[in-house]
Amino acid sequence: MIKKYPTLQNRHEVKQYLLPTLTYYLRLLELPNLELETIIRQALEENQVLEEVPQDEDTSSEETPATDDKTGDTGKEKDDFSILELFSEASTVSTEPVDDEFDPLDNAPADSDPLYSHLQRQAERKFTGKDLAIAELIISNIEEDGYLAASPEEMAQEDYDISDINRIIREIQRFDPVGCAWRDIKEPLLAQLEAGGYAPDSIEYMLVRDHLGELKHNHASGLINSLNISEEQYLKAKKAIMKLNPCPGLQCSAAMPRYVVPDFVIKWQDNQLIGHLNDNDSSRIRVKTYYLEMLKNKANLKPEEYEFIKKKAQSAQNLIIAIEQRRKTLHKIVNQLLEYQRDFFERGPGNMRPITMTEFAGMLNVNPSTISRAIANKYLESPWGIHKMKYFFSAPVAKIDKRLIHEKIKNIIAQEDNSAPLSDAQIAKKLSREGIILSRRTVTKYRELLNIQAQQFRRKI
Repeated sequence: MIKKYPTLQNRHEVKQYLLPTLTYYLRLLELPNLELETIIRQALEENQVLEEVPQDEDTSSEETPATDDKTGDTGKEKDDFSILELFSEASTVSTEPVDDEFDPLDNAPADSDPLYSHLQRQAERKFTGKDLAIAELIISNIEEDGYLAASPEEMAQEDYDISDINRIIREIQRFDPVGCAWRDIKEPLLAQLEAGGYAPDSIEYMLVRDHLGELKHNHASGLINSLNISEEQYLKAKKAIMKLNPCPGLQCSAAMPRYVVPDFVIKWQDNQLIGHLNDNDSSRIRVKTYYLEMLKNKANLKPEEYEFIKKKAQSAQNLIIAIEQRRKTLHKIVNQLLEYQRDFFERGPGNMRPITMTEFAGMLNVNPSTISRAIANKYLESPWGIHKMKYFFSAPVAKIDKRLIHEKIKNIIAQEDNSAPLSDAQIAKKLSREGIILSRRTVTKYRELLNIQAQQFRRKI
């Protein structure tokens, strides 16, 4: 019998760790400026070593935030001491300055559309076979507020019966949130009333179905007489209707806030366009000089005091570095976007150049997930209005030259029957037969870039 004894062995092993600064960076990159300000305010309340930098002090983003302080009453700049030196022996904290060229999000997946995913999961539980394929087609054409952007005729074409399309639309309208896949303002309200147990002959249902315009303009006396109901019944029904949600998709979509504050601004200044972050009102933070000096004079502290202050200062510095790295990443994005879409910002929407997030990420030498995270839930203000950042990016289209796709769209439209012009969905289907898979929305965007009118305006009798 062979006996085995425990032995010691040296073994080289490579493991991947998320540094605290990276953890903060991943969280903060996705946040709009307003939500970042909330995080900063919370940190100021919870971490006593942090302080807000007064607005009248010079806080250039090119300097290391933690080294902007002065060393007490002497007025001497702290060239010989930095908070990073305190953690030179700590394996969990980077002691190198944040590198502008380094992007740590190589393996961080971007979040998908929450409404699309939520509806898709319900469809997979509800349908199978052809019905599931129809449901997936419908859901892919639902906007963030729940609006169905494609007509049943566009989606049916030669593949499906319109009756099946309409049947599945009604089923999806019963999904959570109730009322998605709506085509007019009445549909989500009626779907929610049905889900709430209101019958078609109820006062609430009839008000929405037959008298929504009058209800909107508060023609109370006329509605009371028309429906032969009492004022009390009318007010009760109106109160129930006011609780309904005309844009149910927004319950799942964080990308459509009620009040939009642009995170990026591109504007004219001294006869040239400049791009910058809209963060002038954001708080700047740093570690208090008092605590830096306490850590520097370690001998005057009890061990437990030193460890407590060091832990707080380390957490503060991780946050400061992550905020600064976020700012640099977003600065790169807005400046590159301005450079690439200069024709759009100078001359207007008809001059938009198509580009995918992957292509844009290649220009900045970062991972596409970085771009996806950085533009999520963010808006840009320009001389042409306020747009969601995703407005400036096209859906990915394999590895096909965009000029070729533009030419094919122009040729398809040039050869169409003028008395029955093609819809964007029909153009997308023709392209798919040539191996070019585009969504209807992408075809619409490319058509607009080519200054070609929509289907209804191309019809000639």
